Amino acid sequence: MPELLVILVVALLVLGPKRLPEVARSLGRGIAEFRRASTELRQSLNAQPEEQSEKQRSSTGPKPEQGAKQERDSDNSRDG
Repeated sequence: MPELLVILVVALLVLGPKRLPEVARSLGRGIAEFRRASTELRQSLNAQPEEQSEKQRSSTGPKPEQGAKQERDSDNSRDG
């Protein structure tokens, strides 16, 4: 805690009382933007493996229900 107080006093002396709130506000906006971008990046990286696994599941072939339906359709066309 004392370290933070020293940093604030030095910042006040260097920047002055008029400029310190402006700098703090822009620093806060920058940190918020960084957090937003990092969250977005994490979400997109987490979504990519899910999309790849879904593609692999769909590319493995028809589901058993679809295969059975196709067989029934082809049997019906032979009968007619």
